[in-house]
Amino acid sequence: MNPVRNRMQNKNSRQKNGPKESMEVFCRVRPVPNQNTELCLKVEAPSTVILSPPSSYVNLRNAPTKEMHYTFKKVFQEQINQKEVFESVALPLIENLLNAKNGLLFTYGVTGSGKTHTMIGTGKDGGIMPRCIDTIFNSIGMYKTNKYVFKPDKLNGFDIQSESEAITEMQQEIICQTPAKIKNPKQDRNSDQDLFKRIPTETKITNIDIDNAYAVFVTFVEIYNNSVYDLLEEFPDDGFRPRAPQVKIIREDADHNMFVHGVNEVEVSSADEAFEAFYRGQKRRRIAHTTLNAESSRAHTIFTVRVVQAPIDQHGQSVVQDKKYLQIGQLSLVDLAGSERTNRTKNTGQRLREAGNINNSLMTLRNCLELLRENQKGANKMIPYRDSRLTHLFKTYFEGEGQVSMIVCVNPQGDDYDENLQVMKFAEISQEVQIAYPPTTPRVNHGFTPGRRRANNALKKFEIDYDKENQEVPPSVNGFMKKPIEIFADIPSLRYVSLDDNQSIKTVKEFLENQLQLYNSVTGNIKERTHDFREMILKTERTAFTASQEIESIKSLYEREKERTSDLESRVKNSDSQVCSLKRKVDEYELNVKRLKRELSEKDLQIHKTKISTEKAKEQYTSKIAQTQEKLKTEIERRVRSQKSAMEFEARSRDRKLRDAKRVLSDEALRTVPLTPSAGMERSKYTVSTPSVRPPSPNFRSTGRRLVNARRARRSRSLETWLEHRPPAPLPLPTILQPVLTKRRSVSKLTDAKDMVSGGVDKYCLVTQGQDSDGDLEARIYKGDVLPTTGGGVQVKFSDVEILKQKSPSSSPSKRMFNSASNAQNACSIAIEGHGYRR
Repeated sequence: MNPVRNRMQNKNSRQKNGPKESMEVFCRVRPVPNQNTELCLKVEAPSTVILSPPSSYVNLRNAPTKEMHYTFKKVFQEQINQKEVFESVALPLIENLLNAKNGLLFTYGVTGSGKTHTMIGTGKDGGIMPRCIDTIFNSIGMYKTNKYVFKPDKLNGFDIQSESEAITEMQQEIICQTPAKIKNPKQDRNSDQDLFKRIPTETKITNIDIDNAYAVFVTFVEIYNNSVYDLLEEFPDDGFRPRAPQVKIIREDADHNMFVHGVNEVEVSSADEAFEAFYRGQKRRRIAHTTLNAESSRAHTIFTVRVVQAPIDQHGQSVVQDKKYLQIGQLSLVDLAGSERTNRTKNTGQRLREAGNINNSLMTLRNCLELLRENQKGANKMIPYRDSRLTHLFKTYFEGEGQVSMIVCVNPQGDDYDENLQVMKFAEISQEVQIAYPPTTPRVNHGFTPGRRRANNALKKFEIDYDKENQEVPPSVNGFMKKPIEIFADIPSLRYVSLDDNQSIKTVKEFLENQLQLYNSVTGNIKERTHDFREMILKTERTAFTASQEIESIKSLYEREKERTSDLESRVKNSDSQVCSLKRKVDEYELNVKRLKRELSEKDLQIHKTKISTEKAKEQYTSKIAQTQEKLKTEIERRVRSQKSAMEFEARSRDRKLRDAKRVLSDEALRTVPLTPSAGMERSKYTVSTPSVRPPSPNFRSTGRRLVNARRARRSRSLETWLEHRPPAPLPLPTILQPVLTKRRSVSKLTDAKDMVSGGVDKYCLVTQGQDSDGDLEARIYKGDVLPTTGGGVQVKFSDVEILKQKSPSSSPSKRMFNSASNAQNACSIAIEGHGYRR
């Protein structure tokens, strides 16, 4: 079978079947040096912070105005020391590391938030990294193997060498070193002030396999401008210009784990050696001075610790050479460079390019986490790990090959509100990502007896103590005696025995045989007792190992219950605080409801009063309107009666005047010579008849003896322009009374409204001829005013009509009244029918 396929299948099964847990995100608040500084962040609960915009954001447009609450695994306030941060965040990762599991720890925050201090700390108060190194070596101090027993194979794995091969390689390395490179550890420690002032921590992990041999390897790399560099790479001193660091590539090993190819992996046998390597890399990392920070990190730094372990043989002395029993645990401590805003750092040139690469890598990390969150909800999107070296290197962690934790460092000053807001959003996304951690792998069953290391150590100690004891030992029956030579009798002297004395030689031979037999019995008894003693020790160690495992399991259960209890207590406290706050809100809402009800009742009362007053006013106005209408009706009836009487009086006076005029004309006609009548007409006198009397128009007013047109009186007739509309072939009217139009324009047909608009026409005259009911010639002249309209046209408003008749004197006047209004309407409809001007 293919081992690579088997490993891939096991990895996929772990991703599907392993337990899923969210990323643990912690928050640490940096102390504020100046108490008068305006703050934008405060801690509300052990796991909750409130981020509120400062006062400078109040007048800004589109600026956030409300408070935002963010919840973390735990919040470390300003007074929390480094030890508590380490025990809460990194100690579980160290325990997993010593049990051959992987872990990843990020420190993330804005520039100047104290994330580097959280990772490194100071000499007297070490950060997470120094405490991790001390805890590792405190735990495996008694079980470390010799150097070069585990050797890196340059492919992210290790080979196992024998003790002789390890000693040989160590001697070759010492021989190859020049005297200048051979260093005194004490001098090296005193040369670095950080190492000299460092106070080691005494934390220790107890639940490790004591029958394994351990070795520690460290690497230190940085990701600068999206390229990976080795900070522990050694360059030959050739006396010329120092060589530039070489760019390293990221590769995938046989188990599909990502690693930096060609990186220098240093084996360290003590914590001081690990710190020496770390501080040597710290001096090479890229930093720069910016406006916000004197030593701003320009790259992401990754310090990786790998613990390699393998079981010892059944005698408890040497490491088993079989690689299938080899186990590797890895812990990566990542110090992410802070995100920067150009308008605050004032970076230009190379610093600006570095800031752009830092922000791009952080944005890629955020995008990968967002896509992971979407995929766990059912989506199937490809995650762009290769867009950045940072995400590409830790791809296996996000796919379920280790535990991932993060410490978010924030600065509560109001000037850093925008940066803190982005950090909080990133932390909120990270907490929602669930990673399928691999289940706990069972210990490899190699068939060796547990506790063999302790048995071997106890036997060695017994032998050493036995050699140091005095010569008085209990008899041989007790099993543990003096040295065998001391219990033998003196050998008989053979100096004076001759060669022929067979009896003496026989006696000596028997004596030696007896002594040999006694020696064999004594040594056999010792071996038997030693074997029994070893078996007793192994049995005791086996029992102790079983008991210790049970104790560790009970302790783990106790710690889980303790954490669960503390979590429940914190939840109860939070619930109590929430209940209190909700109760206060309910009380406030009840008070508001009562106030609003009271205001509502007052408003209803006012509305009722207003309604009553409105009804009263309505009744009053109704009565007043009725009274006014009655008065107006009475006044109108009175005026109508008065106008009717006046009109009747005027009509009677007008009829009287007309009769007088007719009589005068009749008398004059009788005295005149008769005119020759027209052809086809009977012999008669030419007479003039006037239209019947009609009610006075509103445009006419009474002046005592005659009616005067008020509109015509306002304008002189000499200024009026008439448009005379005559028939095409009119008959002559030889009457005495003829229409006199001083300023006129005659037409026989109206085809366009321009005929009336152009020329300034003020009056319109329509002339019609026909026979009356008696067969006499009758000419009618309809007169009207030409008025302009709003549409650009004109309209004609007829005012009166004149009728000219020729009638025989012998005939009696017609008794029928002439309906001027109906005749004028018919004539006008005929005259203007079909003409296209606008009314």
